[in-house]
Amino acid sequence: MSSPVYVDTSFLYALIDDGDPGHERATSLYREYDGDFALSSYVFAETVSLITKRFGKSRATPAGTWIQRSKRVTILYPEIDEFRSAWTLFRERPDSEFDLVDAISFHLMENRRIDTVFSLDKHFAQMGFTVLPASPVQRGK
Repeated sequence: MSSPVYVDTSFLYALIDDGDPGHERATSLYREYDGDFALSSYVFAETVSLITKRFGKSRATPAGTWIQRSKRVTILYPEIDEFRSAWTLFRERPDSEFDLVDAISFHLMENRRIDTVFSLDKHFAQMGFTVLPASPVQRGK
């Protein structure tokens, strides 16, 4: 059994918001992919919070319920050492634009041997992960 593809907030939000510039690409990729997905509890919270801020709870609640109930989605809960490692990475890279939620995602992906992510965020490619849809940033650390 292959590992799931990780999904981040930029991808989930584009999938849910039909007005987002990445909506068509995200929807197409989601429909074409027949495997499983993984995301962190932090990505889940960030996505639901973003939808709440932009559209209200009436749209955020069904989106969050859909993510949680999907048989194709696993929500990963970071262990304390993963959180601390992510915080260290975030803190020690002040020149990098990635946020703490991204740093947590990087550690979860590495620790669970997930190398591919559905994202519209360039930071995953900068950290050496395979990003779909293809990112303009070359892979590498």
